Amino acid sequence: MLVQPLIKPIEVLRGIKVLLLLGVFPTQCQASDFRISSFDRSNVLAWVNAFTNGISTIERSDRLPGNWTTIQNFYTTNGSGRIRVSTLTSNCYFRLATVDVSPTFQGFSNLVASYGILRTVAGNGTGGVDAVNYWQPVYEGGPATNAALSRPHFAMTDNGGNIFIVDKDSHSVLKVTTDGIIHTVAGTHTPGNGPDSPTSGTEVQLNAPNGLWVRGDGTVYVLDTGNGKIRRLGTNGVMTTLVADGNGITGGRGLWVRDDEGLAYYSDNPDVKKWVPGGSLSTLNSKSFVDLGNLVVDSANNLIVTDRGANRVYRLNSDGSRDPIAGDGTINNVVDGAIALNTGLYGVRGVWALPNRGYLLATHEGSQILYLDAGGVIHVFVDGARGNIHAGDGDYFYSPGLKVSEVRSVSLDSQGNVLITESDYGYVRRIDFQRLTP
Repeated sequence: MLVQPLIKPIEVLRGIKVLLLLGVFPTQCQASDFRISSFDRSNVLAWVNAFTNGISTIERSDRLPGNWTTIQNFYTTNGSGRIRVSTLTSNCYFRLATVDVSPTFQGFSNLVASYGILRTVAGNGTGGVDAVNYWQPVYEGGPATNAALSRPHFAMTDNGGNIFIVDKDSHSVLKVTTDGIIHTVAGTHTPGNGPDSPTSGTEVQLNAPNGLWVRGDGTVYVLDTGNGKIRRLGTNGVMTTLVADGNGITGGRGLWVRDDEGLAYYSDNPDVKKWVPGGSLSTLNSKSFVDLGNLVVDSANNLIVTDRGANRVYRLNSDGSRDPIAGDGTINNVVDGAIALNTGLYGVRGVWALPNRGYLLATHEGSQILYLDAGGVIHVFVDGARGNIHAGDGDYFYSPGLKVSEVRSVSLDSQGNVLITESDYGYVRRIDFQRLTP
């Protein structure tokens, strides 16, 4: 709920009335002189003095007084910024609010309050047995929530909101378009070793792919684990081989590729491998891990790696050395609000870097999504339990109850929504980055 805002002058641009408001949520101190600074003829709204570790919310109303509707949330890492807004009518009023999500208990509460509904975006839950391919031709071109997934390992979106899923046991990469329809974009749904030369992605056989990375423009990189390769699927649907590891890849899952394709890291249990163009392949860290999970590079260029078998999360340094940042190595339950290095992370597998220098973690055996703040404190973000737990669709994600099971990975899309790949039964879930109406 917003406190009474300070009203700024109304500007009229092309008949669009824009009410510039300063509003803050009552759960934290106001940013110093936070305000909308301008709104130009191209509908770009600018502000100054926001929290540098915060989340801001744009709200719109067609009349005053009237009901305010949240139209967009976004992370703020600088005091000033600009964003283009949509004006659906000729009489729009906007207000901008901000909350601090610094590494405090209040910051975590503000983060939780900025997210909304949990929903399933792919998978019908009829799978469950490893090494079984549940894909059927009838799923192609139909609703993604009607399709049986086959041990999906990772889901990630492009900037257009299309969701790509690496589906290990159907030996394929699936795409869920923004209308909720599922399509095969790589693989033939039968295992094999397709050609390395440019070939239509749907004609390239893959073998148990279990790692994925998606560039904003829709370029997809696939960790084709059974074939020891990283393959590249271009936006034109053509697939080529980017990396061929002559020694094969054992226990993959983790893959990250820099936007300019000048650097890649991947998991090759028990090693973390590094690739640069020209075919230069090296081992960044050798035989230090028990059972590697996912990896990601954060905004400070730190490589963060999960070790499911050791129940720990590490930061890898440029010389290959590592520093633990979460987990004490035990399988004990997570203690909400504990120092991250002093609590158990049972089967930690997924990791994603947030813009506020925190991380989302996913535990398989622990069956939780966790939030690790920049101060090293851990919180339970989404709770769950092992087994076929699948609940909470259509509800506020942080409401009481178990909602997920055996989480494989977690990611954030370009709009800030959280994507969760979970369960042997095969689901992809989404938490909307949308503050609920009070």
